[in-house]
Amino acid sequence: MINKRNVVLGLTLLFSVGVQTIPTYALEKEEQVCHINDESSLVDVLSSLYSVSLENIEYKTTRNKTLIYENDEMKIRVQGLDLKEEGDQKISVTYGLKDPSKSLKKLGIEDVSNVKSEFTIYTDVQVQDIQAPKILCDDSYEIMQGEDFDLKEQIEVKDDSNVDVKISDSLDTETVGTYDVKITAIDESGNTSNKEVFVHVKKKQDPNFYQNIADAALAQLGVNQDCTMLVTNALRAVGINYHGAPESYLSLGELTSNPVPGDICVYQGHVAIYIGNGQAVHGGWNGYTTVVYSVQCANPLIGYVHVRQPS
Repeated sequence: MINKRNVVLGLTLLFSVGVQTIPTYALEKEEQVCHINDESSLVDVLSSLYSVSLENIEYKTTRNKTLIYENDEMKIRVQGLDLKEEGDQKISVTYGLKDPSKSLKKLGIEDVSNVKSEFTIYTDVQVQDIQAPKILCDDSYEIMQGEDFDLKEQIEVKDDSNVDVKISDSLDTETVGTYDVKITAIDESGNTSNKEVFVHVKKKQDPNFYQNIADAALAQLGVNQDCTMLVTNALRAVGINYHGAPESYLSLGELTSNPVPGDICVYQGHVAIYIGNGQAVHGGWNGYTTVVYSVQCANPLIGYVHVRQPS
């Protein structure tokens, strides 16, 4: 698919005279501008060049740089036109009847022996690119703080010519926040496209986050407290301030079937911190003592929660 073009038409020379021709009207026309998307949309231009019925005319093929159009009665050949090349071009448009006798009689011409059934129009055209480049990329991106991220590598631009792509310098991948980035694409003809993209820079993940939760739980061994306070105190060590009923801790992350030290064990009416090897730190044990014990206890296990790191 080529870019939309302006084609400025100005007729310069018609077919030879001296032989009776297909009836014509308005042999000279004012300069006009026609918008063309592709070979098929050139049909309107062909109609405007010469007052001939082009009902159901269709683009068929391009053969030896000649564009060929046909309907039931007529075949049209366009030579010298390159819709991908800007600038002045000289073209010829040849209109020919497939069955001259039948077609001319429909026009009221009974004596067809001396009628020219094919004629050519020569005209100058100026092809102008008026289609702005198309910018293809996502509307938003989510990256981690300090991540090696180049927005320009995410952008694809579609156009027939070379395109200059510019990106606003508002993006700082080292600082957490949401950035409104402007993308501008300008082609060789000066056509411009703009796109707004949002980049969300998230806080860098702490590789020791989950182990720190487990360590904070182990540091409470022997402390007299219930199970929820054990978990709350362990989470506070990594910047999470939350306290609630045992099953409410399900809201702090995603359930996982492959727990790691630092995940929360949520039971019906009980909660603990997993520390690995099938063991957990439990609060509220035998008179509210904090102890290490198997994850299997009297309370039915609902699941392991992999805690979300704060953004």
